[in-house]
Parts: sequence; structure tokens; C-alpha cells
Amino acid sequence: MATRERQNESDLVCAARRGDKEALRLLLMRNWSWLKGLVYGITGDADEVEDVLQDICVRVIEKIDSVRQPERFRPWLAVLARRQALRHRQKRAQRPGALGGELAEFECDEKAAQFADGLERTELCDRILQAVRSLPEKYREVFMLQYSSDLTYRQIAEILDIPVTTVQIRLVRARRMIYDQVVGKDESMVWER
Repeated sequence: MATRERQNESDLVCAARRGDKEALRLLLMRNWSWLKGLVYGITGDADEVEDVLQDICVRVIEKIDSVRQPERFRPWLAVLARRQALRHRQKRAQRPGALGGELAEFECDEKAAQFADGLERTELCDRILQAVRSLPEKYREVFMLQYSSDLTYRQIAEILDIPVTTVQIRLVRARRMIYDQVVGKDESMVWER
């Protein structure tokens, strides 16, 4: 994130801590797209994303005063969002008759279409979404942040509070696992990496 952008975000955090509702709205709006990707990466359920995001908004409003380092708002927000998404995932698992793992309907984008090579687009989308959903969480999280909001590796590293090289490695491995699963390689070989 550019220094000027970081300063602007820090200023917004300070203003939000003083009760400025517009600053709080701008903070959430600027981070909304990667938050959606992060939440989906954890819950794996498109139907729950909006509910979790609403809970995140409430928690941000309640907890904005606890941001000790305004320049580290994104990592703070990512931790808060992760916790909320994990809570929702646990509640869903505890519900009787919950349908875990059911894919929600999504439209494919151009990136998914590149995998097509002769397969029907909708069939391929289902296979790709299933592959993304079955990724181990740490890989799914990085993948969703990259492809849901086109963040740079540095921005993803900042959000997740991990080194840039770890982001790069996880993203490469996630892509490989997805590719291997979509083209039908042995799943046991895929997950052993």
C-alpha cells in the first residue's frame, strides 16, 4: 500500500475512533472487496458471506477504539474478520441438518473460462469452485484475496500479517492444487504437498 494511502487510512481510523461515521463507512467500503474474499475463503459458503460481513461491520463499530496502531488497520480488520467467519463456520457445523460443503451458484469470470479447453463453461465452473472450496484454509484464504479483489502480494501479506514470500508460495500451491483437481490428478497426491 502506498505511503499516502496508508496515511489516509490511518487518518480515517483516527477519525472513526473519534466517532466520525463517514470515516468508518469509508474504511469499510475501501476494504469490502477483500473482506468478501477472506470471508468466503474461510466459510466456503456464498450464502453466509453477507451475514458474516454484517457481523464484521457491527464488530468494527464496537471495537474501532481498540485499534492501537491506526497504520495497521488492515491486519487488525483481517483478524476480526477471520474470527467472525470462523464463528459462523462453527455455528453452521453445529446446526442439525446443516448442508456443509454445498456449492452456491456463482457466475464464472474470464479467469475460469481460460481453463475451459473444450469443457462446458458451467461444468468447469463447478469443478473449479469445488477445487477452491476443498483447498486447505491457508491456501484458500490467499487465493480468494488475490482473485476476489486483485490485491498485490504485499497488500495480501499486510492483511494476513505474513511475509510476501509466504503469500507467493501459498498462491502458487493453491493454483497448482486447483489445476490438479480440475484436470483430474489423484487427489491424495495433490493434498500431500
